[in-house]
Amino acid sequence: MRHNLKIALLLCFISFQSFSQNALIVDDATGKPIVDVFIYHENKENVAYSNEKGLANISDFPKGLVFFQHPSYYQQSIAYLGSDLRVSLKEKIMSFNEVVISANKWEQAEESVSQKIMTINRKTIQFQNPQTSADLLAGSGQVFVQKSQLGGGSPKIRGFAANSVLLVVDGVRMNNAIFRSGNLQNVINIDPNALSSSEVIFGPGSVIYGSDALGGVMDFHTIDPGWSTDNQADIRINTLARYSTAANERTGHVDLSVSQKQFTFFHSSSFTSFDDLRAGSNRSGGYEGEFERTFYVDRINGQDQLILNEDVDIQKFSGYDLFNTISKIKYRLGPKTDVSYGFYFSTTSDIPRYDLLSETSGPDTDSLAAAEWYYGPQKWQMHNVKFNFYGKNALFDQAKLTLAYQRFDEGRNDRNFGDDRLRTRTESVDMYTVSLDFDKEFRNSNLYYGMDFYHNDIHSEAFRRNVETDEITEANSRYPNGGSDYTSFAIYGSYVNQLSSQVTFNSGLRFNTISLQGETSDVQALNNNLSEIDLTNSAFNGSLGLAINLNELNKISLNFSTGFRSPNIDDVGKIFDVGNSLVVPNPDLNPEYSLSYEVAYQRKSGVSLFRAVAFHSRLFDAIIDGPFTLNGSNTATIDGETLAVFAKVNAGVAEIYGGSLSYTAEVAANWALSKTISYTGGRDITNDQPLRHTTPIFGKVSVTHKKRKFRSEFYFEYNSNRNRSDIPSAEIDRKPYLYTDEGSPGWYTLNVKTSYQINEHFNFNLGLENILDKHYRPYSSGISAPGRNLIFALRATI
Repeated sequence: MRHNLKIALLLCFISFQSFSQNALIVDDATGKPIVDVFIYHENKENVAYSNEKGLANISDFPKGLVFFQHPSYYQQSIAYLGSDLRVSLKEKIMSFNEVVISANKWEQAEESVSQKIMTINRKTIQFQNPQTSADLLAGSGQVFVQKSQLGGGSPKIRGFAANSVLLVVDGVRMNNAIFRSGNLQNVINIDPNALSSSEVIFGPGSVIYGSDALGGVMDFHTIDPGWSTDNQADIRINTLARYSTAANERTGHVDLSVSQKQFTFFHSSSFTSFDDLRAGSNRSGGYEGEFERTFYVDRINGQDQLILNEDVDIQKFSGYDLFNTISKIKYRLGPKTDVSYGFYFSTTSDIPRYDLLSETSGPDTDSLAAAEWYYGPQKWQMHNVKFNFYGKNALFDQAKLTLAYQRFDEGRNDRNFGDDRLRTRTESVDMYTVSLDFDKEFRNSNLYYGMDFYHNDIHSEAFRRNVETDEITEANSRYPNGGSDYTSFAIYGSYVNQLSSQVTFNSGLRFNTISLQGETSDVQALNNNLSEIDLTNSAFNGSLGLAINLNELNKISLNFSTGFRSPNIDDVGKIFDVGNSLVVPNPDLNPEYSLSYEVAYQRKSGVSLFRAVAFHSRLFDAIIDGPFTLNGSNTATIDGETLAVFAKVNAGVAEIYGGSLSYTAEVAANWALSKTISYTGGRDITNDQPLRHTTPIFGKVSVTHKKRKFRSEFYFEYNSNRNRSDIPSAEIDRKPYLYTDEGSPGWYTLNVKTSYQINEHFNFNLGLENILDKHYRPYSSGISAPGRNLIFALRATI
């Protein structure tokens, strides 16, 4: 017994000694450890960083003054006398990110970047408490988001949207060959509760990311646990329960992180259920009597019946369910090498296409065109293997090899009012990605270079099923039913040279080649000239930029870049009918190219940040929806209905222009003010038409208060009106149900959110959105935004 007691006391002593001369850094309000705190001695020679547990070894530090620095906290200094330290840092009410990843796929100082990049960190995500990643982007006040249904969210960046802006998840592109030019909802497959941060590049990102990055890049980073620095495993569990009233939303989330010296593990799962969305009841400012859901369809005794909607603010048949899960493991193969594997899976229930369910038909405005219209379960999965190499040699200082496989499944189901036949069209894409990226540092410069390859296998099927007899008949598939392939290969290089302590030069070059093949038999019924698709395109893209730090406060950025988007199978081989039009294939499409300029001024101090940005883009061979002829005619008769014929066409030349202003500052102790305002305009010069995805003026103004455990934000969101003359005539002709007689009315909302850190383990969020219960729709949206919406959320950390 005495022998065991001695051993126990010895182990306690050793354990105590192992933690002596360490600094533990925690959050002043929550008591939680702070990672990546930069610690330096007054002699400027001894430095250290805190680990995942908030610990840093300062055994080598001599006695004297020690400073603790982190971008999100106020700096603090403490006299070090040779023993352990416990340091509590006070969080800043506003923090300004100093490092970005998305610019060149590697960490880079923000001051050396010449493009505008917006970063949303994890603390902001948790406080904003968004329902989806689309809502996360919209809540920034700098990205415009359109919705055709509650289960949607299509970001618009600098006049581009859908397949002209790029989604990236943990370094892997998500855009595939069936991403359409219309509005997309794939961003909801990314779980905001599993994100460590998100970055948005404004403007072309084609040099680093290739095709589709015309308007910008949305780069999402999921949580990646850091390595443990001792022999004890660090295990953390986070849970979230959230409820909101506008759609009776119920969300549950749990994530688990395990960190060891050689191994890390992360798992996250979220489930959300939405009922039908209630819009605002205060109809004013152009919304009087507009977008009322007066009737809906129910099938009774084998007949479609129009049912009176007793509450016109309830947007019948808009609810859906969403499930997301992620599992990631990482293992150290050696001191300079590690390998990781990630599994991502997301699925939805059927998602009603609300705008088309509310479309009327004929002179009787109470006669609905569709009895059913819903997306089938939208599924996405990704397997992602990464090899990371560290260690300087002649070729690189850091390298990473990424191998990924993604599977996309989606479907569309529609049935006209009074028709017994439900049309079902399903699409699936298998996408394979290989990328190799390098970072080489020189004395005053960095070279980023690499290659990437991705290949898409696309399959499309369609049939009609009689809902009374279950009889199956043929139908035209959306894409070539013989299958199609889309393949891209590229090499790139980006060079960042610090010409002086104040000037950084950025440059880049990329060569890309893309091929598209497809075969179809169904299309022959519409166009005898098209039975095979065979396109090959190549493109060089470049960028030049200067980041000029005039002094510690002021920075001027100049950037010139080109971008391109090669037509995919959705552009070239799609068949579908919408409204009173039929969209048919056009095998003669050319890639579209952009030439963009950006100039920005930034003033940043310890307590404020002001940024002004202006940009101009020239788009050549722009791909737009345009009138088309089918077998010599501009109309076609489908199921007895005469439809105008449209197709994707190259418009010639278009220009896009605009700018943004943002200002964030601590205006008093514990108080901060933030403002954003953005505008994008543009025209198809060849056809003298406005461009579809440009946006009216929009933005956000907020006042934030933070004092220890309590944080609150009162904010004002707005969207100016857009006249019918500023909307493409083809858009209005095809979708008259989206717009009022004046066009798209403007709107504003008043909102408040609060957060209270109960203790180290529990955090409570309370929010009230659209306090005035205004009825409104963001420009080009097909569903009205939520009315007054009360949000409750409880987070727990173990």
